[in-house]
Amino acid sequence: MRILLTALTIALLASEALAQIDPGAQAAQQAAQQATQANQQAIQAMQQAAQQAMLASQSTTPSWPGCCALPAKPKFSVKPGTYSTPRTVKITDSARGAIIYYTTDGWTPTQDSPRYMGPITVASTTTLQAIAVVPFFARSYVVKAEYKFPAPAPVPAGASEVPSAPSNAGAAPSPDKLVLVQNTPVHLAFAADVSSKTASVGDKIPLILAEDLMVDDVVLAKQGTPASGRIIQVDKTGLVGQPGDLTFQADSLDLNGTSVKLHGTVFLEGEAKPPNAEVLIPVVGGAFLFKHGQDAQIKKGATLTAYVDGDTSLPPAQ
Repeated sequence: MRILLTALTIALLASEALAQIDPGAQAAQQAAQQATQANQQAIQAMQQAAQQAMLASQSTTPSWPGCCALPAKPKFSVKPGTYSTPRTVKITDSARGAIIYYTTDGWTPTQDSPRYMGPITVASTTTLQAIAVVPFFARSYVVKAEYKFPAPAPVPAGASEVPSAPSNAGAAPSPDKLVLVQNTPVHLAFAADVSSKTASVGDKIPLILAEDLMVDDVVLAKQGTPASGRIIQVDKTGLVGQPGDLTFQADSLDLNGTSVKLHGTVFLEGEAKPPNAEVLIPVVGGAFLFKHGQDAQIKKGATLTAYVDGDTSLPPAQ
């Protein structure tokens, strides 16, 4: 670069000297100036191209994610599959400073989920999911592994049975009112399918009690009692394999005309379809840019746990 600039300077000085010696050389001087301007423009173009190339190489460096880059997915030490004995699963991530969050209830983890603090023992059929979050940057896509354990064999006929519970004869009558205390867990199930493809923020979603709600061995609400919730956030699938996602919030449980307020949210993300190294080969073209991820799908019967929002007095179920 310096050699080129030096040569241009010498050429310019020479043209000026010729113009002083020979007034007829003015045309040659103008031609030299035009050539100098053209060369300067070429140098600027080269510098801009080099700068853009440097920025592009920095944006594709995987060791430290930028503002729009994602950390790598976490990795599980045990492969998904069917096992006959408990397995201890370690979760790791290569991103510097990454914090791992995980779930085992089928819902996509968020930063409100349990933080990974050490190996997790899996002893029954479980879907383990995890994300990596780098502080002040984006989070990774979710990674999922399902571990299956065969159900125990049924008890043969004639085998010893668990003695039945004693009769309630002579027991004290149930009180007229029972208190459902704040943060009592309420196990719910979706009564309809939900998809990020068609859902909108504010959609009311029907729920039912997944099991009897009891206080002090007294049934307050029977399985199947209606409840409700709503969609509070929806993201559709996007270009470059971005998945759809849903955020759902439980609202209330209807107990004989009394609305029990609930709180609790769950998050579900569809499967991402990001481009891999193969689709980045130039001969493949840019078709991968238009590829979308999968929609988030909540199936009817999927369960979640909500919590009572405040102390509520209720009569026993009839």
